[in-house]
Amino acid sequence: MCGICGIWSWQRDNHTLRHVLRMNQAQRHRGPDDEGYVFIQVDGDAFLEARGEDTQGSADMPDVHTVEVEQFDLVLGSRRLAILDLSPSGHMPMSFAGGRYWITYNGEIYNYRELRQTLEEKGHTFHSETDTEVILAAYAQWGTDCLHRLNGMFAFALWDAYRRVLFCARDRFGIKPFYYCLTPRMFAFASELKGLLQHPSVSRDLDEETVYDYLVLGLSDHAARTFFADIRPLMPGHYLLIHVDTPAPCPRRWWQVEINPAVDEPACHNEEEIVAEFVSLLEDAVRLRLRSDVPVGSALSGGLDSSVVVSVMNRLLTQERDIPAHLIGTRLKTFTARNLEPEIDEYRYSHQIVELTGAEEFCTLLQPQALWNALDRFVWALDEPVNSTSQFAQWSVMELAKQGGVTVLLDGQGGDEILAGYYAYLPPYIEQIRHQQGLWPALEAALQVIRVGGRNAFHVLYRHYRHMFPGRLARGLSALSSHRPLPGQGGSALQDWQLAPSFMARFQAKQWHPTMGWEEGGLVGLLHRDLTSTNLPKLLRYEDRNSMAFSLETRLPFLDYRLVEFVSSLPLSYRIRRGWSKWILRRGFQDMLPREICWRRTKLGFPTPEFRWLLAGSSRIRTLLGRWQDSPLLTRYVRRDAIRTMLSASDEEMVQMPGLWRVINFLLWHERYVEEP
Repeated sequence: MCGICGIWSWQRDNHTLRHVLRMNQAQRHRGPDDEGYVFIQVDGDAFLEARGEDTQGSADMPDVHTVEVEQFDLVLGSRRLAILDLSPSGHMPMSFAGGRYWITYNGEIYNYRELRQTLEEKGHTFHSETDTEVILAAYAQWGTDCLHRLNGMFAFALWDAYRRVLFCARDRFGIKPFYYCLTPRMFAFASELKGLLQHPSVSRDLDEETVYDYLVLGLSDHAARTFFADIRPLMPGHYLLIHVDTPAPCPRRWWQVEINPAVDEPACHNEEEIVAEFVSLLEDAVRLRLRSDVPVGSALSGGLDSSVVVSVMNRLLTQERDIPAHLIGTRLKTFTARNLEPEIDEYRYSHQIVELTGAEEFCTLLQPQALWNALDRFVWALDEPVNSTSQFAQWSVMELAKQGGVTVLLDGQGGDEILAGYYAYLPPYIEQIRHQQGLWPALEAALQVIRVGGRNAFHVLYRHYRHMFPGRLARGLSALSSHRPLPGQGGSALQDWQLAPSFMARFQAKQWHPTMGWEEGGLVGLLHRDLTSTNLPKLLRYEDRNSMAFSLETRLPFLDYRLVEFVSSLPLSYRIRRGWSKWILRRGFQDMLPREICWRRTKLGFPTPEFRWLLAGSSRIRTLLGRWQDSPLLTRYVRRDAIRTMLSASDEEMVQMPGLWRVINFLLWHERYVEEP
């Protein structure tokens, strides 16, 4: 697990490669254990390894500050968080086949042992116990097709000196980040925006449409764009090749998921066998993700997904005993965030799993002052503005895990997206039934959903079907479906009356809502969008930045590609059945989990009491708004009178203004990422 960066300069008459040092240093939190560089001549065989202040076992390498960079065209940099083979043999950038191949790599290949055995049978030899060397050998054997054999999370840049090509790739879901910038003079890449921005040739000009999407539409991640106009992410499941004679990169898709659109299908397989196969795949996904040479633990929220992960980890630990005891301890460690508000505190559920498994429980009580004390570090760590304060709850869990002495953390991220765990999936599910099976089966499904999901489910369905009811009935149903937000809900977007007219006029034709697009694609379209372009990419960015801020590696069993492809091949009834979401997960693990958790009807997510937290920071919010109220930056997006309305309101009124969190988060982010040199 590492931070990576690199620069390919089209000319040797400048010092552009020198900036790799600052790029690498900005990502030190991603890899405090080691530091490395390799400078390469792309039109010859010459290369030079160099060391930095944190390089381990580097007596024979020159200091990176002394390298005459004008002799080289390409530099690869690495920061290492040692997870497998903690010795200097895991140093990166790593070479293979006598310097023909070089790689800088961030991630974990969980099936590296099996791949290594296959490659050894084909004649390859290895000098370390790392998965990094396995990637190099796999590329030497299969070229770019090696990607299909990798089960893991990864982002890497691999230089092939024979073909004179730089091969950059990202894992199927984009769990590990890869950003790049192309200018007339160079190609540069890094794991994080803050790393890439250390190069003076990388523009800090904003992508105004992305700013609009964040402030107004409530989006905080775009699979194909960033907040910076000239910086792009390599898309999940894509790779790009940069050739010495045609340096312009052309991303290519190497993986995509195909989701079965059928609500149900005639029984062609035994249902018990399908459930058993699902259980086996998920258990093996957890088993592979326990491979480590450093201590391992798990996040535990009390929800269904993390409860399953912890329970499976505990069974593998106590029954199979194939995990070295010193990496777990006498008991599995779990890390949980608690809330003071009983409506959003899930401790009653998480503690049941702790008692059931005998795990060692670590809890942190979320406090508003902790947010304000850490806000500057939090904004810097997350790379781009975030939706709401709930992301700080995850930050707090990662901080707790670091204090608890683990380096690898498993959690349940991705379960909702592959198993249709959100309330927003219910209307398109019912519509898909109506199109495939008719009106009465759809009405029956709607009643089952309401029976299981109660008022929350009814509220979601009513919002989408209210236009179908006559006035008096609609008013009665509206009262019945009245929805009181929980204390943890917030993070709302700005409204029209708050927006600067010119800003609104540029993008007002854009619209977005959580279920947009499902009218055409049904539940399949919504699942695919959330998995590949909106919801999951956003959550994976939060996951990566929050964990790496504390030099932790998080692993996500639900995003094992074998599991995702298996679930995607099944009819939708294995996701939602008789009103229950995540049906196959509940059915498969009902004998392992307490019934109250397995067949739980409510879903909270990762909430925080946002309004109360904002109220606790009201004085700082006023100072920030006061400092920016007449600035060209803020008034480019927000009306002056809207800002004055916020400042003149009472503290309680101010913190409930639409879009307040997004405005202050954006301002703090702008100070750190755009204004600072």
